[in-house]
Amino acid sequence: MGLKISTLFDWMKGSREVRVVMLGLDAAGKTTITDSERFQEARRELHGLLESDELRNACLLVFANKQDAPYASKTTQIAEALGLSEITNRQWYIQASSAISGEGLYEGMDWLSRVCSQRK
Repeated sequence: MGLKISTLFDWMKGSREVRVVMLGLDAAGKTTITDSERFQEARRELHGLLESDELRNACLLVFANKQDAPYASKTTQIAEALGLSEITNRQWYIQASSAISGEGLYEGMDWLSRVCSQRK
């Protein structure tokens, strides 16, 4: 997933500086983040990052990975667990994805591209 995203990001941003927070969460599988304790930890970490001065104007893109797995947490569940609706001082988006198939990666990056181009 990282290589696909870095290639898209290089193409999208060009030569100007852009502040972005991208969070990729596995919604199923060995490294799943489905239990409430792990969601709470991810929520604390995310909100802590977003409070930093360096990321004050950054937009947030969350990839809910492994959506092709049968027991994957849905994007609405993940958004609620991460407290995304509480984030009102920046633009954010959650995208269902599958790193194996690439599904959802371009859609997430398309959203990011639109948001970044509006900030010129």
